[in-house]
Formats: sequence, structure tokens, C-alpha cells
Amino acid sequence: MLRFKRRAPLREHSVVLMPHQSRLARLFRLGLIACLILAAPMGAWIGWQAALRSQAPAVLERDQLLIREQNLIAELEAARQATKRIEVDLLVEREALSQGRQVIQQLEQQLFRFQQDLAQYQGALEPGAMMPGVRFQSFELQATESNEVFRYKVMVSRVGDESDTVEGRLILAVSGQLDGQPVTLSMSELSPANAEGVELNFRYFQVVPASGQASEFTLPEGFQPEKIELRAVQNDDILAEQSFDWMVTGA
Repeated sequence: MLRFKRRAPLREHSVVLMPHQSRLARLFRLGLIACLILAAPMGAWIGWQAALRSQAPAVLERDQLLIREQNLIAELEAARQATKRIEVDLLVEREALSQGRQVIQQLEQQLFRFQQDLAQYQGALEPGAMMPGVRFQSFELQATESNEVFRYKVMVSRVGDESDTVEGRLILAVSGQLDGQPVTLSMSELSPANAEGVELNFRYFQVVPASGQASEFTLPEGFQPEKIELRAVQNDDILAEQSFDWMVTGA
């Protein structure tokens, strides 16, 4: 009887197959990995450079706008300084003009006082100069900036009892030609604000009107003046009445 020997069971083994890589393949793989690693920063850098190039016109325009803004600020500051200088010059001119007007007013007052003194001396030499009563010692007619507006001054005096005070009103009228017809303009037509005349209240003499505005009257357009008629009235009594030829004596 034949007997067979039992073999020992085979042990379990795992087999791993390892592909064979050449040196060139390994270098290629390493190079590919390196390229992949460097691709991200290189792409970012390339994108950043492209963005800079695309923004270059905007940056240039921004720089130009900044320069323009600086220039405008400088021009504005220069304009402000020039405006301040003009304002200072204007204030100086106004002050000089005000002083000039004051000087002119003082000279006018001085001239009028001289005219008063002269009129008093002339009146003292006239026949009947010492007769009691009210009289017009002097009259001055002045032009203004307007061709139709005039200003006047009258010195009214009296001779008589020094204890008496003259109270009344000065009424002015202008006679002349309008559209070829003789016309006499009353105080209400010449100066509505002084339609009832200018107040008189003096013992020796009085210069009227006292204010420049009250002394102004306006002629209608086209009117040709010839004479000025003055009357000093007290209630319904005429204290003095005199006519003067139209002649502008001052300005």
C-alpha cells in the first residue's frame, strides 16, 4: 500500500508590482511639479502686471486731475487775495470819496457864507435897506447828477424889532415853457414832499432849506425854466416876494 507524504500548506504572500521609472521620467515629473507650484504666483504676478497696465491711463488721468486740482486751488487762493485787495482799495476809495464830499460841503458852506456877507453889504447900500420887513438876501441854484433835479439855497433876513420872530413858510415856483406853452410849476408839482413850502422861523436871518434833500426839486421832462419865484408867507399874508432869472450858480 502506497503512502503519500502530505505537503505543508503554502503560506499566503502579497505581490506588489512596482512600475519601473527611468531617471528622465523622474526629472520630468519633478519639473512638472515645480511648474505647477510656480504657476500660481507667476499667474498672480502676470495678472497684477496686466492690471497695472490696464489701470495706467486711469492713474495718469488721476494724476492730471490732482495737478489740475492743485492749480485750481492756487488760482482760487490768488483770486481771494485779489478780492481782498480790491475790497481794501474800495474801502479806501469810499473813505476818500466821503472825505472829498465833506470838503466840498465845507467849501460850499464857506462860499455861501461869503455870499451872505456880500449880500448883506450890498443890501446895506441899497435904498430902503433899513426899512422894516422881510427880504431875500441871496439865492443860489445848484445842478445835481440828474439833468431834471436841482438844489437851491435861500437866505431870508429881516429888518425891524429884534424881539420879533418871523414865522412862516417859503414857497417856490418855477415859470417857463413846456411844449411851447407858458407854464408855472407850483411847489407841490416840483417837490411833493414840501408841497406846503419850507418852514421859516428866525429872528435875524435864516438859510433854507436846512437839509440837502429838502432843497431839491424836479422839473418835468422837456420843461424849459426861465424864472424862479420866491414868496415868504405868514398865514395868508405875503411877507416878501421876488423873482430871479433861471441861472445855475453852483454844482
